[in-house]
Amino acid sequence: MAAVDAADYVRRYRDVPKFLTYCRECSSYGRVWSCPPFEGDVEAMTQGFKQVTIWGTNIEFDETTRSRCTSDEQRRNISREAIEEAWRTLLPFIYSQEEAHPGSRAFTGRCRLCQPAPCSRIEGKPCRQPERMRSSLEAVGFDVSATARDVLGIELLWSTDGRLPERITLVTALFSHDTFAPTLPPLP
Repeated sequence: MAAVDAADYVRRYRDVPKFLTYCRECSSYGRVWSCPPFEGDVEAMTQGFKQVTIWGTNIEFDETTRSRCTSDEQRRNISREAIEEAWRTLLPFIYSQEEAHPGSRAFTGRCRLCQPAPCSRIEGKPCRQPERMRSSLEAVGFDVSATARDVLGIELLWSTDGRLPERITLVTALFSHDTFAPTLPPLP
């Protein structure tokens, strides 16, 4: 966890055109309200804040679990289940931090609020929960790998050969108008 100056963070780690190119290659592009393209100015979403609190939540896999995972399908299923379990603890914490700091904005990753129902964007309808829906840092142009490495001191790990990495790291952030000493989220 780290708290950094918001303007400095935006200047050093944001490149909307670069990350929009990656987003366009994703199957969620234009199909999920938390993903681009967004209505309005994307860069305005993070303007005028004083502090960014960044949390890195590690989901670790033991060697037994990793050695049993030998295919991409197994890796996807185990990863998805572990990530969903982590979000059950992490999302309420992030929302509580957002509520504790009026006018703040959380970035939590791709929205999962309506699951298992598909996002209403697919049907051309408005978001069902716009007051709770949040985007990922990547979706609004931030380099999460560099953020994890430089700000949190965590190197993101990636899967190879269908195997699970030793850990998956979820990177979340809260942009706030006040400065405060951040707290750690509860362990999932």
